[in-house]
Amino acid sequence: MTHRVVAADNLFDYFHVRVQEARADHNVRISDQTSLYLASLLTEHTRSDRPQSPEVTLAELHLNAANAPPTEQARRYRELGDRSLYQLGYFADSFDRRTVGPRYYAEMGSAAYMRADRLFKRWFSDAFGPVFHELAVRFEDCVALVEDVKEAGSADDRPDDPAWLCERFLATGNSAYADRLRALGVLIVPHKDEPTDD
Repeated sequence: MTHRVVAADNLFDYFHVRVQEARADHNVRISDQTSLYLASLLTEHTRSDRPQSPEVTLAELHLNAANAPPTEQARRYRELGDRSLYQLGYFADSFDRRTVGPRYYAEMGSAAYMRADRLFKRWFSDAFGPVFHELAVRFEDCVALVEDVKEAGSADDRPDDPAWLCERFLATGNSAYADRLRALGVLIVPHKDEPTDD
């Protein structure tokens, strides 16, 4: 996996390049529309002027969506899927302090995107094309993409700290950290069960 320095005029362009890199690195088969959607989702969650929604659980979001008219259902199921995906991709470390685990979030998020897909296809002339269906059936792959974007951004913040890079490499296995360590002259010795580049 290789990462290059990204020069972007705005956050959306930055995230779009990162999502495309992660998509190629992980060989995730999603459409360009879904890549754009993920970049938009990451951009939206980064904005400091983003309005704060009242704190509700995923179950409450689901209940509110199930009892709403179609337009509101589509919006709320989309919000449920987005929240699940973002939480799993960006805050996976926090799940050991929660009463529900990542499997619950993944199941709720995937099911919400599938419901959003059906609603948009039935009521709104399939306005999002394959996006919500792909997010539903490739939910865990999309979480991995978001996580990779997060990790690459974290590596950009501390590019010359070998101890931090080593800790992150051991915790995630993300080769972007190994590449940075090698550039600093730190030798990465593969585990005996891991294949080497030779």
